[in-house]
Amino acid sequence: MTLFTKFFTKLSTKILNIEDRRQETAISGLLEYKPIFIHSSDLTDFLQKLRLKHLINDVIITDLDGVVIGSTNKDIKEGFKSAAMYNYVNSEIKDLSIILIEANGWQIIFKNQEKVYFIKANDGLSRIEVLTIVKEIENFINCIFLNYINVNILWAKLLQLFLEKAGLEKQH
Repeated sequence: MTLFTKFFTKLSTKILNIEDRRQETAISGLLEYKPIFIHSSDLTDFLQKLRLKHLINDVIITDLDGVVIGSTNKDIKEGFKSAAMYNYVNSEIKDLSIILIEANGWQIIFKNQEKVYFIKANDGLSRIEVLTIVKEIENFINCIFLNYINVNILWAKLLQLFLEKAGLEKQH
């Protein structure tokens, strides 16, 4: 019976074009899910982690004038060009939502809350994927801004308490 089994195994392998399965263990580690934690206190570090999470090449955030707010790419000219391109296309086509350009991969330009997001990716991203990336960045920026305000309020209160204890508070 083993000769019969070996014969049909070899025959079915040839017919079905089944490859040798011994190499599966070599790549099984690459196929495992590995979560990417994007928590950070630095915008550049956060954008690098977000880039890995969403499998995109670059993210550049500018204001409408082209001033770079954050970037995974050190090229400041790229941010200025993306804002200028958005402003030009928006002047020609009103109520613009998203610009998709296919050239050496995909280049996506999206405006949200007075910021222009320039995303480079090897594959095209859907509107939902772009909105997800933008939402994550906006949440991060808002958290940093709120933490900055809270720290400043805390320092102001500590200074006020210090002045009260030292008797240096203004007399009304």
